[in-house]
Amino acid sequence: MVKLRKFRGYLANKDDVDKIISPPYDVCSIKEAREETGDNDMYYYHINKPGIDLPDDATNEEIANKGKENLESFIEKGYLVRDEKERIYIYSQQLGDHLQFGIMALASIDDYDSGKIKKHEHTLPEVELERTNLCDTQCANAGPVFYSFREKEDIVKKISEISNEEAYAQVTTKDGVVHTLWKCSEEDSNWIVTAFEEVDSLYIADGHHRSAAAYNVGKRRREREIAAGKEVTGNESFNFFMTVIFPADQTKILPYNRLLNTLNDMTEEEFLEKVRKNFDVEEIKGDDYEAKEAGHISMYLGEAWYDLQLKQELLREEVSLNLDYTVLTDFLFKDIMGIENIKKDGRVEFVGGGRGIDYLVKRCGEDCKAAFVMHPVKMDDLFAVADACEIMPPKSTWFEPKLRSGFVVNVFEKELGLI
Repeated sequence: MVKLRKFRGYLANKDDVDKIISPPYDVCSIKEAREETGDNDMYYYHINKPGIDLPDDATNEEIANKGKENLESFIEKGYLVRDEKERIYIYSQQLGDHLQFGIMALASIDDYDSGKIKKHEHTLPEVELERTNLCDTQCANAGPVFYSFREKEDIVKKISEISNEEAYAQVTTKDGVVHTLWKCSEEDSNWIVTAFEEVDSLYIADGHHRSAAAYNVGKRRREREIAAGKEVTGNESFNFFMTVIFPADQTKILPYNRLLNTLNDMTEEEFLEKVRKNFDVEEIKGDDYEAKEAGHISMYLGEAWYDLQLKQELLREEVSLNLDYTVLTDFLFKDIMGIENIKKDGRVEFVGGGRGIDYLVKRCGEDCKAAFVMHPVKMDDLFAVADACEIMPPKSTWFEPKLRSGFVVNVFEKELGLI
């Protein structure tokens, strides 16, 4: 049983949605966010990336306080408008032929704590702490978390019915994604909450740090209330956090490709010979260089393409250890190149699949030696890893399109002094 909750969202003013909503906080640097924001005082980066309004040496405390100040300003100026009632929202995204519909609701920190919300990544303590402090000081969930669930026919049917009604707002962002938001009726909202009581688990797709931060905030605030001698019922706003939950068969995962900028002084022939120790290697003829299926990796080396398949005797029992990303890391980067930590070793670069193969080839003609094109992870693989309490390989899931922040905000109204 998964516990969802309705909430009274603060919605981007429907007349200015195109000026307000922004990408998630973690897709660009502060410098890039400042450039993208420009002189637009409505842009949501002022709230979910408030460091853009402060010097580069600002402390985390100063950044969090600025985030709170900016949130209060957005509400006061009417950039964010309080909904007239608590409800569930439906949020869709369309990129080309791909269309996905998510349920925007509040998830429970108790479900996160008990494992009903399943994880597949470790978090970085410093990033988790920064998001925790911002959320706690700001008294809000500044951006939604991207979750998924094993689709249920009745829930998908209900989403379809709601999406045939008039939308609250629709906007096409500069990346070509069409974002649409619907406000559910009280009856439909209650139906969705009840329907999810039959769903066993939610799965974090994108947003492990935001999920951990939301849990930390709830735990902090519970402890503060108890220390002050107040009763904690579990229904307080800080016990819940904002998420968008997509049926698994609607989510789209692109490959997360790799570049290698050195061969450790080996020639291309010597490197290829070492690769053959762990992989069955076959040169790819023709012009289709995508990894043809799970278990196969396409490698670009010396202006030629090769199909790599791990030798059968090297396969392992654990689900996560047989994923292509782990295979490449363990049997090529680590075994052949001596790279122990691909996230920290500068010899490996990660490239989101949206960049395409031409970009990889271009880089190999400039400053890299080899490229590796991966087959996209399937949601069933991610679910299997999470169910087994294992961890996905680093940089192995690139979800596209990305959720926009600022369409709906979950504000702790009482704690912010709004009610």
